[in-house]
Amino acid sequence: MINSKGHLLSFSATYFFIYAAVASLFPFFPLLLQNKGFNPSQVGFLMGSYDLVSIAGLLTIGFLYDRNKSPRRTIISVGLISTTLLFLLASSYSSLWLIIFTLILGFFVKSPTSLLDAMYGQTMKNPQETYGKIRLSGSLGFFASALLIKMTHWVQGSRPFSVFSGYSISMIITLILLLLLPSEKLDKTEKPATEISFLQSIRSFPAIFWIGLVIAFLSSLSLSGHYTFFSLLLKNKFHLEDVSGFWAIGPILEIPLFFFSGYLIRKFKLRTLWIVCLLAGISRMQVYSLAGTLLPLYLVQLLHSLSFGLNHLCMINLIGRKTHPASRGLAMSIYTAIGMGLSMFTGGIIGGFILRTGEFTQLFQIFSIFPLVAIAVTLIFLKE
Repeated sequence: MINSKGHLLSFSATYFFIYAAVASLFPFFPLLLQNKGFNPSQVGFLMGSYDLVSIAGLLTIGFLYDRNKSPRRTIISVGLISTTLLFLLASSYSSLWLIIFTLILGFFVKSPTSLLDAMYGQTMKNPQETYGKIRLSGSLGFFASALLIKMTHWVQGSRPFSVFSGYSISMIITLILLLLLPSEKLDKTEKPATEISFLQSIRSFPAIFWIGLVIAFLSSLSLSGHYTFFSLLLKNKFHLEDVSGFWAIGPILEIPLFFFSGYLIRKFKLRTLWIVCLLAGISRMQVYSLAGTLLPLYLVQLLHSLSFGLNHLCMINLIGRKTHPASRGLAMSIYTAIGMGLSMFTGGIIGGFILRTGEFTQLFQIFSIFPLVAIAVTLIFLKE
């Protein structure tokens, strides 16, 4: 394993552009689907199905990643497939093909960021100590991309090919930068003597991994109200399509959070950090529910670093400390699949049903319940 300045800089640049790609796609994807003719309730169901398919994709691709002799090739292949599928989706006007391309895109599009985290943990020395400072480049990339979109209106959900161009440019730069990353997969002393099966890998994870996964799932289930329905809230309640400014605010406080992540992990228990995260999630959903003007919605975005950043930081740290490097790609994919994918699917379906008869106010009130349940799980089961 290595830790040269050149490789740290390469990882920083790769994180910057891969999250710049995310900023060009995820905030606008629900609006793109609505522009294609789906109503907000249908968008919720379709996004939920998209996230359900992403679970299978993350688990399958994560398992193949751990067995692949070239992790970089896996990430590059998935990135190219995602870009191609987004082009086909932007080009289509048939409801059937839109659904098909959306679901296939879901299988691939969430894996690159998860696999990059796994690759970092497998190739760098002391990844728990350095990950936060490198990952903050991703927050900078997301912020810079969202701010650029805000200033130029380059990407809009009503112009599907603008979403494709914003995503594809940043993703292609990411794939080029991947060629500069270290080529070795694992330190030879850490390789298992024999290949183990998928089920054996699953059984090797300790109980604390699954407890953390439940907490991360409930936290992300609340946040699915943000990722799936926040842009729809702005467009349908406040008649605002230029949503990038709101999404640009979120990563601002992620930068100091990730920079001081090593100190936070050493200073505070995971239980404490997770409870702070969950309280921030409750506050965020309550503001979304009750806000009658845009100002509170702008201000509450500052909690994103706590509601998302701490959740991600805690789970990454738990995986880094408690799972074997040879199974870390699968562990990261399970976290992304269950802690993010399944939560997004569940949230999309729940939200879709709520919006069939209710309003966004009821939706976000219900979504603030899930962090309360997670706090109970944290206090009862997370022993350190």
